[in-house]
Amino acid sequence: MKLLSHFGWLRTASGLSHPAYRRMPMQLVLAVPFMLHIMATVGLVGYFSFKNGQQAVDRLADRLIDKAGDRIQDRLSAYFAIPKQINQINLDAVELGLLDLQDFDRTGHYFWKQMQVFNVGYINYANIQGEFIGVERLNNGHLLINETLKTAPSRQSIYTTDNRGNRQNLKKIISHIEPVQQEGWYADAAKAGKPVWSAIYQWQDKPEVLSISSSYPVRDRQQKLIGVIGVDLILSQISDYLQQLPVSSSEQIFIIEQNGLLVASSSSDRPFAIVDRQARRIHAVNSPDPVVRQTTEFVLKKFNNLNGIQTDLHFDLKIAGVRQFVCIKPWKDNYGLNWLIAIVMPESDFMQDIHDNNRTTAVLCLTALIITTALSTLTSRWITIPIRRLSRASQVLAQQAATGDFKNTNFEQKSVENIDELAVLSDSFNQMAAQLQISFTEITTKNLEVEQALVKEKELSELKSRFVSMTSHEFRTPLTAILSSAELLEDYGTIWHEEKKRHHLQRIQTQVQHMTFLLNDVLVMGKAEAGKLEFRPTPIDLFQWCRSLVEEIQLITKTHEIVFHSQGQAEIVRLDEKLLRHILTNLLSNAIKYSPSATEVNFDLIWEPNQIIFQVRDRGIGIPASDCKNLFDSFHRATNVGNIAGTGLGLAIVKKAVETHQGEIWFETQVGMGTKFIVAIPLVS
Repeated sequence: MKLLSHFGWLRTASGLSHPAYRRMPMQLVLAVPFMLHIMATVGLVGYFSFKNGQQAVDRLADRLIDKAGDRIQDRLSAYFAIPKQINQINLDAVELGLLDLQDFDRTGHYFWKQMQVFNVGYINYANIQGEFIGVERLNNGHLLINETLKTAPSRQSIYTTDNRGNRQNLKKIISHIEPVQQEGWYADAAKAGKPVWSAIYQWQDKPEVLSISSSYPVRDRQQKLIGVIGVDLILSQISDYLQQLPVSSSEQIFIIEQNGLLVASSSSDRPFAIVDRQARRIHAVNSPDPVVRQTTEFVLKKFNNLNGIQTDLHFDLKIAGVRQFVCIKPWKDNYGLNWLIAIVMPESDFMQDIHDNNRTTAVLCLTALIITTALSTLTSRWITIPIRRLSRASQVLAQQAATGDFKNTNFEQKSVENIDELAVLSDSFNQMAAQLQISFTEITTKNLEVEQALVKEKELSELKSRFVSMTSHEFRTPLTAILSSAELLEDYGTIWHEEKKRHHLQRIQTQVQHMTFLLNDVLVMGKAEAGKLEFRPTPIDLFQWCRSLVEEIQLITKTHEIVFHSQGQAEIVRLDEKLLRHILTNLLSNAIKYSPSATEVNFDLIWEPNQIIFQVRDRGIGIPASDCKNLFDSFHRATNVGNIAGTGLGLAIVKKAVETHQGEIWFETQVGMGTKFIVAIPLVS
């Protein structure tokens, strides 16, 4: 009876007969709060469903446009790297004597061959006498050879070609052309004396073509300028790529220069206009496309000028009453290009599903409310009837208890017999509650285990992602070097002298050795993470061993001097030679890597009664305070390393190897002044 008494189901007869208990039917008392609760719950579910949907749309839009911007940046970087590669190949060919720029017939044929490989609009060369040779790609894919000779510097001859690059027919002659030395692609490179990008310009005979040229000055062996070699990119190909980029059904992408002039756009509008039969480029604020125009106006209003945008910018604005998600991404290269990529995506592309879901949610909520109301009415009746019976039984029981007369039994008294069943029910309920508590505890424990497993899996996933990113980055450079050296040896091995071939062979060997070191680091780290790092100490003459290690590393590096000192009484010690090599090689290599050239790296060996101290000190870039905490984590690299190559595994391996020796490692550092790593390893008998 404890449970029934706890809920107040058994009352005295006088308590149940109080008028206050008759003012409202029990069925209504049970049904109304339940219905109000359901209505509030349904309303909150609908509201939060809408808000969560809206937030999900915002997050999804930001991720999509950010991902699209990254893809466009990668595409631009790859696209604009092609002209520089072509120019460098041609300059190398000239230097090696494989290309004679004075022989225009052969040079034109050589450029024609390159146009078959690379998707560019123009490859050309002009010398200081005003002579010009170039190969042009037409819209239909045919290639033309354009030539201007010093005998007629104001006239350009255009030849058609066959499928082998030979000249066929003189298509036409263009007279009264301006001197090639005055054209931007030539003049800019000649003036700068280094590789440059020209300003975006339009061809004289084809003003609808927007082009940009990568120009390299060509010098003779006395470093005297003899001409300029260049490659033109047709910017309409960027617009074609933007139009084909699948982001959403009605997104808008455009690229502008820092001066606001349009470069490319995913819309059908051209980035130039014909005024007085002359093609003129359009400023983004004057674009006929309202999305381009209003987006640019908003950015200019916020930043005053486009040069102020140096990092990614996310915002939203309304255009024609429609909310638009906008992402502005700056893109630069090393030769002067500085553009802005704008991705504009309407909210309506995402909201249709949200609206459909909201309607579905509303219908389901209303249906649930109706069903719940009906069920609550039926449930309240179902609950009230046995409670009323129990109430009557309790009154009879109370009356019998008051009189002490349990002999006269009637129908009402017989119902008292059901109280025992309710007691059994309450006991069963209490047992069930206890069992539920046990089950709840077990479930909570399981949930904690699952959460820990998920956290571990997330860490493993992040570690895997960082490993893939690291290996793809660190292996790409040596593989590229190996491939380029192998190709050069294959192509020019028969004409190169032995010293140059030996240089490339040594380059391949160095890169293979570098990749071997990387793989060894990964394998050692894998064993350490799996707890399978073996510890096999052997007797070592530590002083001589350290001197030999310093000599090995000193042979490899020519830019730093390693100064080795030993302090104390040297003796034979038992250490794991392989692990010790990992410790000291990584510390010394890092000291060399992160120190300026022509500086010293100090390596001190200190003997103490119960331990050995190794100290490696450099005068390099130091370690920022924000990176000190995670310095020994796998794949972690300090934020100030810049373009210095590295995997982020070295110090993690060092720490694992030191801990395997039951030792300790710590460091002292100051940004810009250098770092000192101290390793203390106890002596074992």
